[in-house]
Amino acid sequence: MAKTSKATKKFNKKHLKKTLEKRNKAKEYKRRIGNKKALREEKAKNRANGRSAKDGEVFDDMDLEKYFEKKVEVPSVKTKKGSKLGKKSKEEEKSKGEESELEIESESDSKAGSDAESESGAEMEMDKQDLEDLKKEDPEFYKYLKDNDKDLLDFNPVNPMDMVSSDEDDEDKEEAEKEDKDKDKEKTQLEVEVTIEMVKSWEKNMMQEKPSIKGIKQAAMAFKAAVNSETDREYRYKVSSGPVFNLLMMVVLKKLPLAIERLSPYKKDARGSRKLGSTSKKLNGRICTIVKLHSTSLLELLDGISKTEMAILVLQSTQELFPYIMSWRKILKILINSVVQVWASSGDFETQVAAFAFLNNVSHEYPKAVLEISLRSMYSGFVKNCRRTNVHTIPSINFQKNSMAELYGEDESLGYRVGFENIRQLAIHLRESVNNPTKESYKAVYNWQVCNALDFWSRMLCLRCNPEAELKSSVKKGRKSGTESPLRQLIYPLVQVTIGTIRLVPSAQFFPLRFYLVRSLIRLSQATGVFIPLFPLISEILTSSVFTKKPRASSLAAVDFDSCIKVNKAYIGTRVYQSGVCDEFIELCAEFFALYCKSIAFPELITPPVIYLRRFRKRKGGNLKFSKQLGTLIDKLNANAKYIESRRATVQYGPSNTQEVSKFLQDVEWEKTPLGAYVKTQREVKEAKMKILRDSLEKEEEEERKREQEKGEGEEEREGDEDASEDDEDGNEDVDMDSDEE
Repeated sequence: MAKTSKATKKFNKKHLKKTLEKRNKAKEYKRRIGNKKALREEKAKNRANGRSAKDGEVFDDMDLEKYFEKKVEVPSVKTKKGSKLGKKSKEEEKSKGEESELEIESESDSKAGSDAESESGAEMEMDKQDLEDLKKEDPEFYKYLKDNDKDLLDFNPVNPMDMVSSDEDDEDKEEAEKEDKDKDKEKTQLEVEVTIEMVKSWEKNMMQEKPSIKGIKQAAMAFKAAVNSETDREYRYKVSSGPVFNLLMMVVLKKLPLAIERLSPYKKDARGSRKLGSTSKKLNGRICTIVKLHSTSLLELLDGISKTEMAILVLQSTQELFPYIMSWRKILKILINSVVQVWASSGDFETQVAAFAFLNNVSHEYPKAVLEISLRSMYSGFVKNCRRTNVHTIPSINFQKNSMAELYGEDESLGYRVGFENIRQLAIHLRESVNNPTKESYKAVYNWQVCNALDFWSRMLCLRCNPEAELKSSVKKGRKSGTESPLRQLIYPLVQVTIGTIRLVPSAQFFPLRFYLVRSLIRLSQATGVFIPLFPLISEILTSSVFTKKPRASSLAAVDFDSCIKVNKAYIGTRVYQSGVCDEFIELCAEFFALYCKSIAFPELITPPVIYLRRFRKRKGGNLKFSKQLGTLIDKLNANAKYIESRRATVQYGPSNTQEVSKFLQDVEWEKTPLGAYVKTQREVKEAKMKILRDSLEKEEEEERKREQEKGEGEEEREGDEDASEDDEDGNEDVDMDSDEE
């Protein structure tokens, strides 16, 4: 059976009854006028044959039997009551017709549309002559039809589908008019100016034991309008006064979370996590609507926040509402991303601390729902915003690294998964650059984003994989004492990627990058106790053009190796750059060997490096200052080796006894060893030099800003003078014109 079309169903539902009524009226009209057309044809035929149609001559042309076989026409009775009788019979026929037609339509709905289309056109095609005859023969009935049913006299065929389309157009017009009325109604409601009295009434409502939900919603709507006041969007409330805006901000941010908590209080579980209590579904639904409305306002406020006090207030208010926001996963993710953006891009240290405190608290409170989002979003935001690294941004970037590393201790298995994915991504970039050695592929690796990412992972592993942290984690997680952290498995791949990055481009121009990553590996080796052979990476620079070629004098400023990963080509071959590289070499060598200054195997560890350094020192044409520095370093290494040999001469165990070996010189501080004291002094000297260098850089930048400011003020003064001179010229022209007229 064919499927009934949508148009047919709609016709059956809305237009079938009207069509049946119109069809029955047409049938009634046909019954009333009878077969007058056939009579006219017969009369015309008789006239053509020369016979009159008189009553007395009826039997002359035919037999009696044929006469009675012929259909007899009953003449219409002309009476004053005819119209009433006709009307009554019409109504009876109409009801019978409706019953029969409705029975047929109930049997087959799909036939109704097509039958209405075919029959209505055929039954309604009537002659205008029939109307004229009806007007002559029965003027009263014609008048009745004209007064009561004008549509019946109009026998133009009508397509039911046209009726449907016309009705649809009428419905569209009604809907459009309704929308216009709603818009006009909304516009009248938008012009509600928020006053201080309104804000105070909302505050009073929020301080009640059972605050009104309507008042809370009004305050939230006004808050949303205030937050989006600079946009083109229209809202019911309007905030145009500064004092009202400030008061509304304070009231809503401080009081609204408390009012929500009174209406739907939460409970704390064993972990201290806040869980919503049981309240009525209707109340919960209305509260959720308000919280969802308010959370979007908080997101708008976080995106454009600039003041530290306001940022702290917004974050505290958001944290109080956080159990209610947990219902919407999408809003939750957007909220975490917005807070991360504040943490990563804010130039104010206190704002960064407040943003991290929020992320840290919600991640510890809801680790399953928030921790993974926070870890991934923070790393992504950190990598995006560390592209610009200099003397001024380094403290902020270091804070981001250290604070982000704190969250990886909450769930070390999750931290391992996130860390492995990101270190693997760094390895993919490195492999593509090695396999396709082009300038663009090198740029994809040799940039601050990759260097800061590698340094972050080393800091995170230093924090989570040192013996003390692993012991605390074992106790907290209920693991056996001495069990290693799952994050320790990331050390080897990280070291491999870092060494591959260092050796990708062994150019003197990228020595700062080499020094930066070597420091990162030294820190990792010191914290985790993993031995990383770094001396070959450091000693490779001795074979570069910086030492093999005679340097030239230059007036360039000294290089700050802590805040750059690449130097300008103008520095290559200069004495100032060679001097900086020599200082870095001595420092890194001393820092590396200082890691093992208390090791029982220190004498054997330094033997190959000392031989190599002595040979390099004997080479002719070298830098005298650097030669003296190398001599001092070699002497300190030998002195520390003798110190270790003297202390291990008294031990009663061999190298196979690892427990006793690990306790060797355990009670001695590393600064009291010969090499340790030397490194401590070198650090103090470097710190003093770096302070002087940074102060000079800051002074230069400040002077440059002043020059730019003075330059801008000078341009403004010149523009003002030009405008004044133009005005004077216009005045002179006016005077000349007046004199001419005179």
